[in-house]
Amino acid sequence: MAEEMTYSRRSGPRDRRLRVGTAERDAVAQVLRREHVAGRLDDMEFDERLERCLSAKTYRELDDLLADLPFEEVAPRAVRWSLRPTPLLLLLPLVAVAIVASHGRAVWLLVPLFFWFATGRFFWRGFDPWGYNTRRFYRT
Repeated sequence: MAEEMTYSRRSGPRDRRLRVGTAERDAVAQVLRREHVAGRLDDMEFDERLERCLSAKTYRELDDLLADLPFEEVAPRAVRWSLRPTPLLLLLPLVAVAIVASHGRAVWLLVPLFFWFATGRFFWRGFDPWGYNTRRFYRT
């Protein structure tokens, strides 16, 4: 089933003098129908706004049709987490090479790394040693 397009006065280009397409007109017509059913527009005003909507050429004209109606925020897109390697994770291959090259004598290098990864998040608030920040969303 096709996803229904929604229109928001905050969506679209910044320059509201640009021309709109059929999809934007249809989305505004859907908003007007919803507001008519909700009782915010009477029959005569609905017909007038719908006629103006279908003949609108710019975003500004469509915005004017919805200016006195309650503003409904469009639901945000789904958030997708992305893992970003920290600079410390890039050191792990170097540490592995150092341990192998020293025939196991450089195993002590793992102690600070373990401390950094295991306890760092408890000591430094806001710092994330795991490579992703749980307070910041990365949108794609």
